[in-house]
Amino acid sequence: MNMLTLLTLLRRRAAIAVCVTLSACAAAPPGAATPAGTAYGAFLAGRYAEAQQDPAAAAHYFQRAIGADPGNQDLLGEGFAAALLAGAPGAVALAPLVSHNALAIMLLGNQAALNGDYNAAARQYATLPRDDLAGVIAPLLVAWAEAGAGNQAAALAGLARYFSGSNLSLVYVLNAALIADVGGDPHDAAGYYAAVGSGGATQNLRLAQILASWQARQGQMTGAQAQLAALLADHPELRVAMPALQAAIARPVITKPTDGLAEAYLTLAGLLDQPQQVTVRVTFLQFALALRPDLTAARMLLASVQTGVGGNAPANPAGLNAALATLQPVPADDPLFGPAALQEATLLAALDRPDEAVTVLNRLAASDPGDPTPLAAAADVLRDDNQFKASAAAYDKAIALTGQPPPPDAWSLYFDRGMAEDQSGDWKAAEPDMLKALSLAPNQPYLLNYLGYSWALRGEKLDQARQMLQQAVGLDPNDGAVIDSLGFVLLRQGHDAQAIGLLTQAVQLDPDDAEVNAHLGDAFWANGMKLQAGYQWQRALSLKPDPKLQNEIEGKLKQAGQDG
Repeated sequence: MNMLTLLTLLRRRAAIAVCVTLSACAAAPPGAATPAGTAYGAFLAGRYAEAQQDPAAAAHYFQRAIGADPGNQDLLGEGFAAALLAGAPGAVALAPLVSHNALAIMLLGNQAALNGDYNAAARQYATLPRDDLAGVIAPLLVAWAEAGAGNQAAALAGLARYFSGSNLSLVYVLNAALIADVGGDPHDAAGYYAAVGSGGATQNLRLAQILASWQARQGQMTGAQAQLAALLADHPELRVAMPALQAAIARPVITKPTDGLAEAYLTLAGLLDQPQQVTVRVTFLQFALALRPDLTAARMLLASVQTGVGGNAPANPAGLNAALATLQPVPADDPLFGPAALQEATLLAALDRPDEAVTVLNRLAASDPGDPTPLAAAADVLRDDNQFKASAAAYDKAIALTGQPPPPDAWSLYFDRGMAEDQSGDWKAAEPDMLKALSLAPNQPYLLNYLGYSWALRGEKLDQARQMLQQAVGLDPNDGAVIDSLGFVLLRQGHDAQAIGLLTQAVQLDPDDAEVNAHLGDAFWANGMKLQAGYQWQRALSLKPDPKLQNEIEGKLKQAGQDG
């Protein structure tokens, strides 16, 4: 089966799975009985588990279905795909039974490599179809297997055919560099690494680690440090990882051929960001981790996919818990432990476990007392949990670490602390923080919107609020919330007709926002359009507003004699 056929099958399975979720039944827990004498009950339970983002349960039920109907080729294919997604050991046993499946070929090649039989691995990978995704990754897999078998010259010659003519050419050059590096050929490795460094490759964590490691091991520490500095400039969220990355700067990223195979799967998984590619993406990441369990970059990407990032379905508790389990093996001495801990805390907060999330973040903050990132993340968790005073105190500590005068990127800390103070009812403390944030970042539309709208709500500084919101609309003309705020200010200033035009536009951009709809109702009412006002308020009520807004809308309807 080629990769295009596989993706078509997976899309069809996804559509069927949605149908299963509409039934009134629910999947039984593993070990429960299915209809005796048939595979059908276990098959349906497996489909339902897939729809609930529970790949382990899905693999369990499909395995039971195969046990009841072992000759069913379609069922074997379903069971194999489910086992792959779950990272279940049953996939290895099923792979020879679906030998025309490209993913089965890869899995069998991986197993041969793990067993030290690189010649067998190379033979397996060589049978992959050379179309679509399989055609992209096959040369990398074959090259690493050949390198593992001691045939480095053939590995490099095979990759050289792909050094030009594709937007992925640098991927093949980089893998050639890694093969030469691992194989003890510094002359060829230097040439390949230089080509990658001058080829305009997009800066990312793995590339920065690889190039910095090479340069550090060649005594080029200034260049190595520059690689990490460039990485941090492009990805400031990685600041929490910098001390550990600096400490490990001279450590080889790849030390053996199975590491290289894992890296190839990780590279391709990073490129697959379309919704229909999620299953193949997860499978490639499972392959990478089976080949190299300590590949933390793959764990972090897999956890993101499991929680819905990167085109996956919205996360549910099963997906969130699966992501937590994926991150669990990351040790404290791993260079990426910091970013993984931040990701773990986000998952715990999403599972409504804020205290555990804050504990993880405080522990991370204690390990690097000079970094405000974990403290700011803990403050975010506390604010989302309505612990506003504790949140503001955590922001205090984070802001103190930014120094004086604060750098421009500290604007978000002042803004977030201001929101926590405002939500706790302390606008007197919040307003100076908002103004400080604005002095550091005068062109942030969300900041301009929050401050301008806050003044409008209080009936204060309406002219200044209007100017601020006009600036925000100019910066982000398609943001319904910003346009709504400007319309609200105009309404407060008595410009009812202008307000209606802007608020109508805001509703068109954010039709399901209860507050935006309620504001349009207010504008209609102020303009004497009472019937339209009542309709708009009823519409806002149907959108499940928060209790405070609901009470306000119901009061307006009651006053208008249009109780809903």
